[in-house]
Amino acid sequence: MYTIEKELKILRQFISLKHMDGLKKWKCYSEDEISTAEKRLHVKLPIPIRDIYRHMADLLVTSGYLRPLELLHWEGKYLGLFLAPGEGDIIGIRKGKTSGGLYAWEENDPKDIAWEYEDELADACKAGDEDGKRKAVAAYQKYWKKRNIPLLHAPLNIHKLEHEPRFNHALDAYGLFLVIHAIREWEEMTWREHANDRTCLFSDFFPAKFSKEYFQNIADRIRDDFKPLSDHPELTSLGDFPLQMAYVHKNQEALLILGQEPVCFMLLTKTAAGSGLLERVQEQTGLAFHVGF
Repeated sequence: MYTIEKELKILRQFISLKHMDGLKKWKCYSEDEISTAEKRLHVKLPIPIRDIYRHMADLLVTSGYLRPLELLHWEGKYLGLFLAPGEGDIIGIRKGKTSGGLYAWEENDPKDIAWEYEDELADACKAGDEDGKRKAVAAYQKYWKKRNIPLLHAPLNIHKLEHEPRFNHALDAYGLFLVIHAIREWEEMTWREHANDRTCLFSDFFPAKFSKEYFQNIADRIRDDFKPLSDHPELTSLGDFPLQMAYVHKNQEALLILGQEPVCFMLLTKTAAGSGLLERVQEQTGLAFHVGF
């Protein structure tokens, strides 16, 4: 099975230190913690999911896109892992098909109280309250165990993600998409607070009128210095759109990201972008890069 560990480690290098305090309210998980969850669930989690929990759980849980490992639970025959951005759907796998595709559904929570336990867990984690964490997790799992009485419970509007828009077909592709999406989201939300930070630069907006050929020319020009983060086809941004979501510099000194909606590029570097790198990227893309939009 394809493992995304290499790509996650590359992306991890470009999560700016300015975000780390915000991520400290959650943490990544150890192998022992993942194994404990697997024993509780009676399932071996797919490799991409294990990699995400080990390397990116703090970012994705804090962003609201990954369910905390302690809160994983079966809902009928389905195990919810992700929360789809902006949609409220749960994304997960079906029992007995952990190497297969992804499914989407609405959680069957008619009392609408599960979120209260999630909030209690988040508050306890932020406060470092271990007893509070245990109580919140126990209450949450008890609630879903009661909900999972056979014949009385099933997810709502469940469907397999096939022939859907981008990123929806495979665990690894969807996981990488969420990480890239969350990194961009954090940078876009916080750039005003860090006006002197030159480890994240935004390009000018793309022209209001553009063609596929315009972006194909950019893709051809950056090829000497940047390669796609992953060869997974679902990380192509839009259908026949010729650019990938994320490119890594040949020396891994920079990350060039295209947003979910392609309006501009984001250039991430480990330290302030040097003039040589910046001039080269501006020449290749034909766009000026600067702090903020």
